[in-house]
Amino acid sequence: MRITAAGRCAVIAAIFAAACGPAGPDDSNVARGRGLQPANVPPSAEAAIYDAAVRAAFDVEPNLVLLAHPRRLSRTEGYEAGDSLPSDVLRALRGRGVVRGSCDPVRDAPRNTPRCSGPEAGYIVRASDVFRVGGDTVQLYFSAERFGAATGPRPEALRFEKAYQLVGSGDSWRVIREGRVHERAR
Repeated sequence: MRITAAGRCAVIAAIFAAACGPAGPDDSNVARGRGLQPANVPPSAEAAIYDAAVRAAFDVEPNLVLLAHPRRLSRTEGYEAGDSLPSDVLRALRGRGVVRGSCDPVRDAPRNTPRCSGPEAGYIVRASDVFRVGGDTVQLYFSAERFGAATGPRPEALRFEKAYQLVGSGDSWRVIREGRVHERAR
């Protein structure tokens, strides 16, 4: 039996397709957690992971005011979208003393520092879902933005986003790797 050139190409293409497996979902628009799946950790573990990220990002001291953003960082670019932060995760964050409450920031102009109700200025912290990297390692995208009190002077604008890889289990997690997230995910 003689195989034509077109037939050989079809056989080679079939071999490569079988070797590579089925094509995965298109994640070309994913800016946070590309190629990773959510880890589905319990709220207490998620709060512990969030706590480790806060401690990597800040010198935590009693006068540091942190409020949780009511939405998670979305997987896509930008800060406008995002699923709601589950109330049990917020309760766990408050219970651990990571945040004092939550704030959906109010802006009176796009580039102005946002304001939150209350007498003190501080930082609004926000995180993505926790993603499984492999084994006991997870990855979290974490952002912080300075906010001003409801009235009074407005602090200088500051916002940053980092990606953290952490290891641990249950309520004990530590950051093993961190990297700054560039404008593409903002």
